[in-house]
Amino acid sequence: MEVCTSLRTIEEASYVLIRVKAAKLFDVKGIYDVKEVVRRHGLDFVKEELKVLQSIIKDYDIRVLYDKATLEELHEVMKRYRLLPGDALIALTCKHYNIRRILTFDEDFRRVPWLRVIP
Repeated sequence: MEVCTSLRTIEEASYVLIRVKAAKLFDVKGIYDVKEVVRRHGLDFVKEELKVLQSIIKDYDIRVLYDKATLEELHEVMKRYRLLPGDALIALTCKHYNIRRILTFDEDFRRVPWLRVIP
């Protein structure tokens, strides 16, 4: 079985790594505080965590898929299945690549008829 992820999912994971590390080191609370930390300090404070993320993808031979959707599809899926834009993009990317199972703790994907959520 091939394991895949989307570029959008990598973006989300990268942001979480940045936000968590910035909160720990710089006591930031919100997104604008995180942006200010990155503006002032760059990303050196999180380079090891990002390197680990890249290593996981490489070591487990995870295929990174490019996001696939049109603006119209994105908005339609957002409305029809009550999803935020990022989740709608992930769902549409799965549909484009004929992916039917998704490993996630996000219950919102259960509303998408072409996806079966695992666990």
